[in-house]
Amino acid sequence: MSKVSGITIEKDADGISRYLRVDLHKHGKALKPFLKKVGLENEVDNYDPEFVAKIKRAEKEESKKIDLEKYGISL
Repeated sequence: MSKVSGITIEKDADGISRYLRVDLHKHGKALKPFLKKVGLENEVDNYDPEFVAKIKRAEKEESKKIDLEKYGISL
């Protein structure tokens, strides 16, 4: 059997191939249809959607210049 980066086949105590470990960072997109089929379609998002929306809005806004010397700061 050939080796693929990010995929490992693990054997049980009897030496029978039993488990497949897959790096989802590398192969997640290819596995999405399968994961959806078996009911694992809902990914846990680490960020609040409102927080993400605020960041995206802020990235679109023009940056504002601040005169540091006005506040006694010189670089």
